[in-house]
Amino acid sequence: MALLLVCLALALAFTFKLVSVTAAVDLALGEARLSYSVGELNGIALSSGALLCVGVLGVLCIVLPLLRLYAGLIFCVAGAVAIALIHQSLLPFDFPALIALMCCLLVVVAGFIGVRGIIVALHRRHVNKYLQQYVPRELVSYYMHNPINSLVGESRDMTIMFCDIKRFTGISERLDPELLPDWLNRFFDVVCAIVVAHGGTIDKYIGDSVMAFWGAPNTSDSHAYDALKAAREIIPAVEKLSESLVSEGLPPIAVGIGLSTGSANVGHLGSKERMTYTVVGDAVNTADRLQRCTGVYDLSLVVNDRMTEQVPEYLFRELDTVHVKGRQRFVRIFQPICHQDDAVPNTHRRLQMHRKAMQFYRRGMWADAEKLFRALGDDTKEHIFYKRYIERIVSIRQTDPSADTSYVVDFTQKIG
Repeated sequence: MALLLVCLALALAFTFKLVSVTAAVDLALGEARLSYSVGELNGIALSSGALLCVGVLGVLCIVLPLLRLYAGLIFCVAGAVAIALIHQSLLPFDFPALIALMCCLLVVVAGFIGVRGIIVALHRRHVNKYLQQYVPRELVSYYMHNPINSLVGESRDMTIMFCDIKRFTGISERLDPELLPDWLNRFFDVVCAIVVAHGGTIDKYIGDSVMAFWGAPNTSDSHAYDALKAAREIIPAVEKLSESLVSEGLPPIAVGIGLSTGSANVGHLGSKERMTYTVVGDAVNTADRLQRCTGVYDLSLVVNDRMTEQVPEYLFRELDTVHVKGRQRFVRIFQPICHQDDAVPNTHRRLQMHRKAMQFYRRGMWADAEKLFRALGDDTKEHIFYKRYIERIVSIRQTDPSADTSYVVDFTQKIG
């Protein structure tokens, strides 16, 4: 309101200056000016009609801040009509003054539009900041520019991430319930900041687990690469956080991350009472199961075969071919090793040995596979990791050495 009154004062000052100049010109031409004959402001005579027009402008300045944009514009049009009628009735021959008053009205309208624009911008910023605490900021931004036209989801090629705290149940039993929320929130802060920094969308928190996805709401051709880069940054970041927690006398945190690239349906899901923007489908189920595989293989990150196809910039070590709950087809799972540019010759040699051992393993060439797995354990100092393959080979040879699918690990009961 104050801003509009300032605009009005400036406009009126300009108006009376214009009127005084017009009056001087008229007098110089010998014309009589009788319309402004009552009262005087800065040497300029004012009639009751002029004061009434100025009063209409003042009312507009007081009322407009209380109205929305469209209602305010309608009110401005009504004010313009009122000024024109007053001027026509009381000041029928003073056209310069009418033009000046209309200029004042335009200034007030412009000020009103500007003020409303500022108010709307501040309100949108406040709502945006508030909603980002409950809704993914990417989704808020997306719908600010793309209004919801349909609640029907769409199928997309995406990458899903499940990031979980290992052995959380035991930790939650030992940790003071008053300290548990802050301990968890510090973990969520670290993980979510990295996810968002790499273009991911936080879907939800499931107990101690973070579910996120890449490829929606905005489409992305690099969703697999971005997700993998984020996951690889989360691991050392959580390790650093864990060191800080231990120094404070709190339990450490170790994470297990499952990444799955594939087709999923993303959109609004829920009931009439409450909707949520989420993703469902085979890729989501697979990511959840892969996260559980990290505990079986004692690793921090496990990905599916589709990701290895879409991120050729990285080197991967094949872990197994697994059959997980809720999925009929087998899934080949991998461990990311490093970026191609960071690999050294020894890395390529060890991965080549591992691939050869896995080939022997699948073909049932147990002696050759066991020999290579033992050599890899000695070469990489990962005896515990390769001991799993060796123990499985020994078990297979003792039970059914001719089984052609014995390399498939059935995790239906173990991790389902």
